[in-house]
Amino acid sequence: MPRPKAQAALLFQKTPELQRFDEANVGRLGLISIQERISSEYASWKVEFEIDGRRARLSCDALPKYGGVPHGLDNDISAALIDLYIESGSPEDGVLRTTAHKILRRAGLDASGRYYQTLEQSLYRLRTATYAASEAWYEVKRRWTTVTFNYLAELEYSSEDDELGFSGASVLKVRLAEPIVRSIRARYLKPLDFEFLTSLDRPLTRALYRLLDARRYPVEDTTLPLSSYTVNLVEWAEGCKIFDKRTNKIRGTLEGAHAELIERGYLKDVVYEGRGQKQSITYHFVTEPEASGEQDPDSPACRALIARRVSRPVARQLVSTFGEAHVLERVGKFDALRAAGYQVRNVAGALVDVVRDQTEKYPAPASAPAAKLPAHQKFARSQEVTEEISDQRSPEEQADDCLRTLQFLLKERLTTTEYALLRERWKSSGAAPKSAVALITKAKRENTLDDALQELKKFIGP
Repeated sequence: MPRPKAQAALLFQKTPELQRFDEANVGRLGLISIQERISSEYASWKVEFEIDGRRARLSCDALPKYGGVPHGLDNDISAALIDLYIESGSPEDGVLRTTAHKILRRAGLDASGRYYQTLEQSLYRLRTATYAASEAWYEVKRRWTTVTFNYLAELEYSSEDDELGFSGASVLKVRLAEPIVRSIRARYLKPLDFEFLTSLDRPLTRALYRLLDARRYPVEDTTLPLSSYTVNLVEWAEGCKIFDKRTNKIRGTLEGAHAELIERGYLKDVVYEGRGQKQSITYHFVTEPEASGEQDPDSPACRALIARRVSRPVARQLVSTFGEAHVLERVGKFDALRAAGYQVRNVAGALVDVVRDQTEKYPAPASAPAAKLPAHQKFARSQEVTEEISDQRSPEEQADDCLRTLQFLLKERLTTTEYALLRERWKSSGAAPKSAVALITKAKRENTLDDALQELKKFIGP
């Protein structure tokens, strides 16, 4: 079932400033089944495959009480955890201190309802499922190794009064598996377009995109993507951890995800060849056209889109489809919406949707000027200027950011429970979270952290 999402559709784009990554082994091996729903009795799988001319093995053993092997939305949660861990500086101990709200938001999931229970179940699956990769885990210095691990080596969290589960107030401490931490710290990473990933409609499509994009990169060079990827269909089902290996069922499972990835401009085509168990599948990827000195110069409307993070191929396609005047008018409308407080998670994706909108679902704000063709100079400004416009952030998100900063500064000086109580005190007292960050930052600079910590603990209360 598609999740509730605030962001608009985002066409695939490879941007040179992309700085988001996935751990390459996790992405390539497909530790999490792409299937959205499975029987809780589907609690183990084992696949064998060939790497560098020799056999390798990968297996997973999980617990039926937590819903079987990791699957579906667990892919979104696991990607969010890796992204947050890298963002936190990849500490040597593998520990990530964060909140349930922050994880859901980073995963692109709704952070106001039932997804807290979904997050809890997902984290328990990631904590209890045991993986064994026999000569299948790539180490930068040691090449292929055998490792056994749980995706999460440690899980600690707080609950609200009279509740034992997750909520928006839950503060978490998780420790990633040592092999994953070792790979990340050794920079065995591959680029991941996280905005595009979280904008995809279905969990299955997002999981397939993450796996396919990882397989697109050679094992020993995670910087140069291939233009196509061919694999035996049954072997691909094993890579995707699809339970039913009948070829017609495999194709049926993948069909919707293929259609979305083609529609969104990531795949050019999907080609099946052969019959039965010997059938193969080839993915042809959309690639950026090579730069050429003879390339036509960008029009004003195209430059306006590019300045707002839309990739050049997508910008040119939009101008070609809708025309110069229409695109410039919609860019003006988009700028007015943002100036009026319209919250945007994916700038490029939201702008593309505004340009393509034919239903008037984006009414012009009262403060917006009458629609007219602006001078092209207004839209030729650089991306740096555009990025100065910051999105409006909710109190919940501000609290998450400040708590994360304090967790980085204080680490184990406060317990998980104390971090949770601090977050609750901010909420109940109306105090500004930034004041606590300023207090601790100043104290660390002046070497008076013990005194400041006592003051902070008094604010938290008994």
